[in-house]
Amino acid sequence: MMHSRHLTATTLRAIRPTRLLSTVPSWATLDPASLGSSPQPHAVCNLVNGRWNSDTEKSITIPNPLDKNAPDVCTLPDTQVGEELQPFIDSMRAVPKSGVHNPLKNVHRYLELGEISRKAGHALSTPDIADFFADTIQKTVPKSRAQAMGEVKVTADFLNNFGGDNVRFLARSFGVPGDHYGQFSHGHRWPYGPVAIVAPFNFPLEIPVLQLMGALFMGNRPVLKPA
Repeated sequence: MMHSRHLTATTLRAIRPTRLLSTVPSWATLDPASLGSSPQPHAVCNLVNGRWNSDTEKSITIPNPLDKNAPDVCTLPDTQVGEELQPFIDSMRAVPKSGVHNPLKNVHRYLELGEISRKAGHALSTPDIADFFADTIQKTVPKSRAQAMGEVKVTADFLNNFGGDNVRFLARSFGVPGDHYGQFSHGHRWPYGPVAIVAPFNFPLEIPVLQLMGALFMGNRPVLKPA
């Protein structure tokens, strides 16, 4: 009697080991497994002028989206108008309307951001890091595994797409012929300078990253506020 060397897809799924624990990246400041299970919710911080801080009088508590009786997932700084908001305003005012870079100044930043995008896209495409973000998304938003992984994939694809020279190509200029001899119009894609992004809660990775990186690519300095 001969035994077939080919296994059916059903058999492969049956013997494939299931993922028990995700590997937490060395740079991570949280373990997704602890979100919504630890009595002490994870404390999210503000980032302004390159520094993390949580010096706010009030905070917002994010409950477990799947189990109202489980511990809260995290707390967010509820930054108030006045002294708490002032560092963000000062940071925005420090950027000219010509942006941090544009087609006529600091053009090296286009390639630098392209390299950052390439590295971030490569990292987000690796299984362990993709699992880390998918696990975190599922702990904060009621999404299936497929939906969470889909969000991670779209974000990774976006970052990979703008690797290398593609950030520089995004800022390409354009020319328009005039209506009489010798006339020619030449234009550049120009940054706004300081910009604000209010991102919806139901896509906690994809929409903030796409909007944030798009603003950075073109020379803006964004301030991001999750809705």
